Amino acid sequence: MKKLTFSTQINATRERVWSILWDDTTYPVWTSVFSEGSRAETDWKEGSKVIFGDGSGSGMLSKIARSIPNEFMSFEHLGELKDGVEDYSSAQAKGWSGAHENYTLQEKDGGTELEVELDIDESFGDMFLEMFPKALQKVKELSEAQKITPFLWFDGQAEEAVNLYTSIFPNSKITSMFRLPNGSVMTAGFQLGGENFVALNGGPQFKLNPSISFFVVCETEAETDNAWQKLLEGGSVMMPLDKYPWSEKYGWVQDRFGLSWQLSFGKLADVGQKITPALMFVGEQHGRAEEALNFYCCIFKDPHADGILRYAAGDSDPAIGTVKHAQFSLEGQKFMAMDSSAEHGFQFNEALSFVINCDTQPQIDYYWDKLTAEGGAESMCGWLKDKFGVSWQVVPPILSKLLGDPDPAKSQRVMQAMCQMKKLDIAGLTQA
Repeated sequence: MKKLTFSTQINATRERVWSILWDDTTYPVWTSVFSEGSRAETDWKEGSKVIFGDGSGSGMLSKIARSIPNEFMSFEHLGELKDGVEDYSSAQAKGWSGAHENYTLQEKDGGTELEVELDIDESFGDMFLEMFPKALQKVKELSEAQKITPFLWFDGQAEEAVNLYTSIFPNSKITSMFRLPNGSVMTAGFQLGGENFVALNGGPQFKLNPSISFFVVCETEAETDNAWQKLLEGGSVMMPLDKYPWSEKYGWVQDRFGLSWQLSFGKLADVGQKITPALMFVGEQHGRAEEALNFYCCIFKDPHADGILRYAAGDSDPAIGTVKHAQFSLEGQKFMAMDSSAEHGFQFNEALSFVINCDTQPQIDYYWDKLTAEGGAESMCGWLKDKFGVSWQVVPPILSKLLGDPDPAKSQRVMQAMCQMKKLDIAGLTQA
């Protein structure tokens, strides 16, 4: 028996990496490196039996020898599955009955170090030396991928807006630019503060408004002042840049494209994210911020409510007990929410939606069903509205590749197929 050790550093929380490793929707994705159609049949509890199958009736029979959630998983291998029949005698004869496969997750450098230790028959050494680094790279990619991406709708101003935003905030860049044959931009991918965004020139149908803004942590006064001046040009002040109880310098501005920003001089560690979407529940949605927080935390993985501050007697808002400010995380990404009983001439709309990047059809089905439940509404082309009126897009990453096919006939077929769908079907898009 030979022992092999592999490790990788992942820029994600241990909770996120643990979920990617053992969730039923992502386990088959990273283990497809070993066998397409790979899956695990188990409840993932310590002491439980595990059938590691290859999708064709063969695989390995094991048990979970030790499980410490988000820290350590150990499998003890016991036998083989051959054409659907369990065989334990062959494993003993080959000498690998009792072999262990251990996964250790440790916090390191602001992320997670994942180490895998294997007991293997020496005849399989070369295969694992080649395949396991590829599998861990897939775990890293899945863990670091931004599950939820803000999607901004513009009327012919997407390129101008993206150029402005990436010039203001540090660690920002344009990552992709898809142009139509006439040279105009259709979509643009970009990063602000290391976080992913998408902009679309969708036309005049929807207009950005302050129902969803972006809270930005500025770590110096100079950064705060610079961002304020550039975003205010052609825009309007919602709250003056000034000292407030929650910040030495804070201001709320709507830029010339209609997108709203809350700029706050402070420490990044206080929020844990440079730029955070902030949802404001007003009008018919007023008083539902906490309900929405709980709803989202029941749907998305790795949820965490950082805290809720409520309106009290003497506050500016008379709706005592509603949410003055709440902060929570979904899939490792921060969000904020608040209620406001003031009169506002806006509501959530499609101009600012959130894209949920789904690797598999079961993931698409899951998020679609959950978010359209209890009064949500299906739309077209992967779009939906939840019961609060917030817009989401449930989309497989392969869609952009299919739509960007260099053969215009192929990409057009994909577009036509997509336009006939409500919930997106990966098989149908690929077939088109």
